[in-house]
Amino acid sequence: MENKEIRFIDSNYNELFRIKDGDSITINRYNGTKGDYACKYLDDYHTSVGSWTYHICEFAEEMERNGHTYRPKNEPSYSLENITQEEFEYMFAPEDESKNRGCICYIRGYFDNSIDENFKATCMLENKDNYKKYKTQDFSRECDNIINYFRFQSDTPILKSRAKISNIAYDINAERFADDNEISGYRVTTKDNIYYLRCDARQGQYCLYMYCYNTNELQKYKDLQFVEKNYSDIDRDKFFKTANGVTEMYYNPDANAGGQLVELTISNENIAETARLYKNPKDFFSHIEGISKGTLHDVGTASFMETAKDFMKSKADFEGCTPKTMKGLKKHAGIEKSKSDRDIER
Repeated sequence: MENKEIRFIDSNYNELFRIKDGDSITINRYNGTKGDYACKYLDDYHTSVGSWTYHICEFAEEMERNGHTYRPKNEPSYSLENITQEEFEYMFAPEDESKNRGCICYIRGYFDNSIDENFKATCMLENKDNYKKYKTQDFSRECDNIINYFRFQSDTPILKSRAKISNIAYDINAERFADDNEISGYRVTTKDNIYYLRCDARQGQYCLYMYCYNTNELQKYKDLQFVEKNYSDIDRDKFFKTANGVTEMYYNPDANAGGQLVELTISNENIAETARLYKNPKDFFSHIEGISKGTLHDVGTASFMETAKDFMKSKADFEGCTPKTMKGLKKHAGIEKSKSDRDIER
């Protein structure tokens, strides 16, 4: 079945946004009231809005004449979010092209030399697998809607003209690229994606590079970068005493998820059972990890980064799957007497 889309424009034929056939728009009237209206695709230039039929330009002229505005129903206005200097990394091509940053594609655009400064854009690929997986019709519509929103509808229309790029960056004190102060950067976050906008008002330059990321894939990349940077501190087995046993935590780099922190709850009963079966530390720890209940913190999930930082700074009661740790676990579980206990018995 053909996926039909309805275009909404202003009276100068500038595209404002697109919606799916059958979706609704919200009209905000000049008097403060608003209403939702289902829309039906008739052809590329005609649509029904509620019970009325319009040419798309006729609808735009009526809305402008009456002082009304309109947006897709339930779709919030996009906002320009502040970024850090480190986030400019995600607005340029990666130094190591083999690493998957979660980038679906990037869009570069420029203003032509006409009086109206018409905007021209081209979609470019960074990772073919991501593009194939995530480049859906919804994603394409969202990209177009973001660009058109910051051209024609936003209170901060940074893509309306070169002058707007400069003036708005100054007005809202946008983050500037340390290596080139003429470049400003922004982040736009939607339900499933993150868009990094790199803007440059100078003639002869692309005015926009918009790098489009799947949120989960980008977070996975950030987490793996964090692990790589701190590997010596995170590649450890740590054991923390609890009232009824210990909690073991370690990093597993070979997980299907790409990497994960494993958090095991080990009871004193688990330790006692394992101690009866195995004397060799390798077999002891292999068995005890196999029978213990665990929680996984995969890279790319909300809990990973915070858990990893807490893990790195926490001092363990026992560290490493060593004979010393095995002996310490037995003492903690009360199945191997400490030196002080043996002295008392004598």
